[in-house]
Amino acid sequence: MVTRKELSIKIGNRIKQLRNERNISQAELGRLCNRDKQHIELIENHKVSANTYTLYTIATALNIELKELFDF
Repeated sequence: MVTRKELSIKIGNRIKQLRNERNISQAELGRLCNRDKQHIELIENHKVSANTYTLYTIATALNIELKELFDF
């Protein structure tokens, strides 16, 4: 079983990977999902765990299905 911290790391890394593949800055991703750059940075650096709605808005901003955030 994956721990909460391990899952947070995997999701943060996946968001960063997908964002970089699309050449989107943290600030731009934050704007697209109505969050600030610092919030995106905290998620990507595993400092906070994103709630389900935030993950949904990030997936939508990245133009992917929510389940794709869990492809790791």
